[in-house]
Amino acid sequence: MKKWQKIPMAAVLFTSLILILPPSHANVDRNIILVKDGITVEEEIKEGQAFPITFGKTRMNASVKRIGEWIRAVHTFVDWQHNCIEAQILTKADGSLLIYNRVASPWPVSDRDVLIRSSETSLDNGGVLMKFGNVQDSSVNVPRGVVRMVRLVGSYRLTPSPKGGTDVIYTLDSDPGGKIPAWLVKQASKDLPYKTLKNLRERAESGPPPVAYIDTANRQS
Repeated sequence: MKKWQKIPMAAVLFTSLILILPPSHANVDRNIILVKDGITVEEEIKEGQAFPITFGKTRMNASVKRIGEWIRAVHTFVDWQHNCIEAQILTKADGSLLIYNRVASPWPVSDRDVLIRSSETSLDNGGVLMKFGNVQDSSVNVPRGVVRMVRLVGSYRLTPSPKGGTDVIYTLDSDPGGKIPAWLVKQASKDLPYKTLKNLRERAESGPPPVAYIDTANRQS
């Protein structure tokens, strides 16, 4: 039996998109592709990989604890993750938990969805590393007209800044699967880290995330 729930991410053992970030390679170029609103976006091109690894960096006037609360709050993903139009926690029959994300794409490109797990590690400097990655699970159907992502691996590294606030580095290595126009790949490389960090910063600096709730009326069995 599968149940969709809207519950605090804390109850999820902070899962979120698993993983071990891909190792660096000697023959890799990293270029700055955007500097705007205190956010720097870089991309790293890997040989044999169609999509670049992207890095977004900024400083937020909020504590590590507060920013982490927002990143754990799955029910808020649609408010700050760029183009996220659905975020739910899926409880499987064996009791394990996955996060389901659906991302909107401009016509005529199909939306993408992904199943995610995550982990969290405390750092010696008082920061935290939140890693996330996709899992493939054939028991979770792909909605009609949607393409399931082949790969989505990344992290949020939160480090107390000596200038006050928190330094945030957002890393993303993805393969959305299917056919994606080159112009959209280029645009997404800038927009996704930039807009996600900008939205997260605005919310984290304004206060804690809203409390989640269990939607018993719409729960599926």
